[in-house]
Amino acid sequence: MARSLAFSRRSVSVLTGATAAAAMALTGCAGNSGGTDAAATAASVKLPAGALVKDGQITYCSDISAPPLTFYDAAQKPVGAEVELGNALAAELGVRANWANTSFNGIIPALQAKQCDAIISQLYIKPERKKVVDFVPYMYASNTFVVAEKNAKAIKGAGDLCGKKAAGQTGTTIVQYLTDQSEKCTAAGKAKIDIRQFTKDSDALQQLRLGLVDAYGTTLETAAYVLKQQPDTFSLAGEPFNRIKVGAATRKDATSLHEALVQALAAVRESGAYDRILKKWNLTGDDIAG
Repeated sequence: MARSLAFSRRSVSVLTGATAAAAMALTGCAGNSGGTDAAATAASVKLPAGALVKDGQITYCSDISAPPLTFYDAAQKPVGAEVELGNALAAELGVRANWANTSFNGIIPALQAKQCDAIISQLYIKPERKKVVDFVPYMYASNTFVVAEKNAKAIKGAGDLCGKKAAGQTGTTIVQYLTDQSEKCTAAGKAKIDIRQFTKDSDALQQLRLGLVDAYGTTLETAAYVLKQQPDTFSLAGEPFNRIKVGAATRKDATSLHEALVQALAAVRESGAYDRILKKWNLTGDDIAG
């Protein structure tokens, strides 16, 4: 499949200890939502006692605002490719899946403060993050820019954003990418990029919808979903960039859970559920084996 648009949405600040707790107080973590029961009889992986914050339930921290990966349906139930994958992993562990809607720029502090057991929220696997959390890679992601269809000929990539307004979600790789590109603009004697940051990816997209910015940076997956929903309204600017692995993050001291999730993912892949989830959401190009 042609991998739709997906930019590096997932770059978060890495905080530990008391700093993490303070960050949690500031960024907040929305209430738990979207619990999913897993049939214990289907469990293929045994979790040691005490491996989870709450026995019988695995809680995932996730910024539930990025379709088709994580979003709320009309009944305010978490849905999407990552939600289905997380639920499938829970089933292999024989526990209930619970989804805690968490602000992305505070998501690692939330994990470290034991607000959840793991992060599933298109968290890019980066060297600085691997120092503070362990990862179970489960798919790839890429980055892209979305522009209004009428501006598609004028904006063909990041190089055309000098002197223009661009929106992105706070704490994401796309904001850093825009910052680096803006420095290139000024070094070349051009106007800097006016970077607008928003706490939710959906808010950044809304800025583009309203014509308040010239471009919106997001993941290839999210961009593909946006174009599918409004095919004659938006267009991609240039080729996707920054292909990177995405993983489920666990605390460094949660080694038994990390190992169990590795086994659970292998079981989900072997059963064919992994392939079915990616195919359903048109994300087969992001297969971790690709």
